[in-house]
Amino acid sequence: MKKLIKYCFLFVIPVVIILIILPVKKRLIYQGLKDDCFNHGIWIHDRIYENNKPIDIAFLGSSHTINGINDKLITDKINNQTSVNFGYCRLGRNLNYVLLKEILKKKDLKKIIIEVRESENRYSHPIFPYIASTKDVIAPNLFFNRDILSDLRTHFTYKVEIIQDKIYKQETDFPIQENDFGFASNLNTASVILLDKIKIKRSVQKKQLTKIEQVFHDNFSRIYLNKIIKICNKNEIKIYFLYLPSYGRNIEKPTNYKYYQKNGELLIPPAQILWNQNNWHDEVHLNQSGAKKLSLWIANQIN
Repeated sequence: MKKLIKYCFLFVIPVVIILIILPVKKRLIYQGLKDDCFNHGIWIHDRIYENNKPIDIAFLGSSHTINGINDKLITDKINNQTSVNFGYCRLGRNLNYVLLKEILKKKDLKKIIIEVRESENRYSHPIFPYIASTKDVIAPNLFFNRDILSDLRTHFTYKVEIIQDKIYKQETDFPIQENDFGFASNLNTASVILLDKIKIKRSVQKKQLTKIEQVFHDNFSRIYLNKIIKICNKNEIKIYFLYLPSYGRNIEKPTNYKYYQKNGELLIPPAQILWNQNNWHDEVHLNQSGAKKLSLWIANQIN
């Protein structure tokens, strides 16, 4: 039995090493995400690697950012600076970290605007193991990381799938995405009845975490935020933290506002935008009208 285990182990190690060192075309990695976040991954890749136009200001966040930040409008309002919305559906600070590193491989950023919510999300982004480098997946934040094993499994499984698709020619290259901007929103306005119900529901105050609980809760995201801040300081990139709560959240500023103010400039949009029901497509996303108002306000703040 011991010999069998030994031989299995000796077989597995070379396979793992091959998977680690075997290069995979980066565009295929992003192209493989075609069924996630309205195929936004391939556009992100092409805006960084295939589009020669500059990126001076990058917005990083979730679908709140995608729907709320009209990057073309901001670019038009700010002289000689191109802003690009790199929002991606769902939360996870490690994805912000990966995307920032990708952008800096090809572009010279001057400013970065990071979406923040009422409190920090404590988990890995579902897409992190797909697009992160093997190094970042193998050596992540080890503590307070419930997703470490699933991220490792997903990363290597996905890599094998891409290699197989390439070998058997099951995947054809997508056309190059030529759009300069990542903003995507909706013209519709949420019903007043829905938003009133949401407002009442969210007005109920939740029990506050103790100091120890808060430290535990924030640990995962804080490690990646610290990495982002270190990269920005090294590259002389100005950092902004943009507060983008859902509708009806009666919280004037995020829980970690002191941390954000210490490491950058905290932007809190005016209540006239966040509490205006005409500005919302649903209970979590701004519509095009709300995005226009928010984007004009942001342009004035960061110009």
